[in-house]
Amino acid sequence: MCDQFDKNSINLMEKEILKTYPNTYAFSKNLAEQILASKCKDLPVAIVRPSIIGPSLEEPCPGWIENISALTSTFVLIGRGCATAIRGMREVRLDLVPVDFVIDMIICTAWHVTLHRDHEVKVYNCTSNACPFKWGQMIDAILKCSTEMPLNDTLWYPDCSLIANRYIHRVLCVTPRVLPAVVIDIFLRLRGSKPMMMKLLKNGNKLFSSVKYFTMHEWTFQKDNCSDLARKVKMFNDSDMVKLDLRAMNWEKYVAIYYMGIRKFILKQDFKSTARQRLSRLYWIHQITKMSGITILLWIIYCIVY
Repeated sequence: MCDQFDKNSINLMEKEILKTYPNTYAFSKNLAEQILASKCKDLPVAIVRPSIIGPSLEEPCPGWIENISALTSTFVLIGRGCATAIRGMREVRLDLVPVDFVIDMIICTAWHVTLHRDHEVKVYNCTSNACPFKWGQMIDAILKCSTEMPLNDTLWYPDCSLIANRYIHRVLCVTPRVLPAVVIDIFLRLRGSKPMMMKLLKNGNKLFSSVKYFTMHEWTFQKDNCSDLARKVKMFNDSDMVKLDLRAMNWEKYVAIYYMGIRKFILKQDFKSTARQRLSRLYWIHQITKMSGITILLWIIYCIVY
C-alpha cells in the first residue's frame, strides 16, 4: 500500500490515522489492546501496561539494559554534551519503571489471572505514579552523573535545560551548540577527518522532537488492579521475592544506576582517569565560549541601539 503513495501523502495519512496518538508505536499498542479486550474475555488473559521501561534496579544486576530507547539516547546525548536544551516542562512527571519491576508484575499478573478467572480482560498499569519523578529532576540527576562520572567520549561540557517556550528553546538550541559544531567540523575537515558534530546535532534534534510529547504532558493512571494484586501477593511468606511497590524509590540513585548501566552495557566503556581531565578542559572551553557569545551579543545590541 505504501508503495502506491509518495512520502508527503503517507505523512498526511499518518497524521489523519494517529490523530491524538503521539506516534505509531502507541497507536499499534492500543489496537492490540482492543483486540485482546474484545476477543479474549473468556481466556486467562490480562494486559500489563508499563510506562517508560528503564534498566534494572537489582536483577539480574543493577543497571542491566539491552536496548537503546529514546530515553536512553537522551541520557547519552546529555552525558556527551550534545544537548543544550530540550523542549519540555520541569514539573511534568516522568513515568519511569525499572525493567525488573515490570517483569515481577507480569509474573504476578499471570499467576493471578490463572487462578482468578474473570469474564473481562483486566489492565494492570505498571507505573511510578505512586512515587512521582519529574523531568526537571531527571535532567539535574543526569548532569550530576555526567560531571561526577564523565563518559570517555564526552564532546562538550554537559549543560542542558528544559525549556517550555518554543522560541527560547530554538535560540538555546542554535546559539550554544551550532556555531561551535560548525567550527569543530571545519577543523575536522582541515585535519582530513570526517565531520560529525552537525550530524550528531541533527540526530539529537530528531530524538528530542519525538520525546517532546512526553516532556510536555503527563498522565495519571488507575492503579486499582495493581494495588489489589500487591495486597494478594503480600499474603504469601515469600512475597519479598517480587517487587511491586515503587513508593520508596530513590530516583537520584536510580538515575546513577541507569547512567552506569548505559556506560557498561550500551557504550561498553570502562572509566578512564583521562575522562575527568577531558571534562575539565571542556569546562573551560565551555565557559570561554559562553563569555564570548555574551560579549558578541552585547556588542550587536550596542551597535543596533547606538
